[in-house]
Amino acid sequence: MNLILKKDVSNLGRFGAQVRVAEGYARNYLIPQGLAVPVTPAAIKQFAAEKDAHLKKMQVRKD
Repeated sequence: MNLILKKDVSNLGRFGAQVRVAEGYARNYLIPQGLAVPVTPAAIKQFAAEKDAHLKKMQVRKD
């Protein structure tokens, strides 16, 4: 199952990354814990905007 990560997950990926995992892992752990969402065109668009906002926030913190 393909997912987009909503948070950093150790040994899997960082926020906004698209990953492929077993369906059981996705349905029983990642999705219920709020760590990931299934890949859809709407989810891709939403996370692109959130990732840009996150990067801008991180840039402001560096300055």
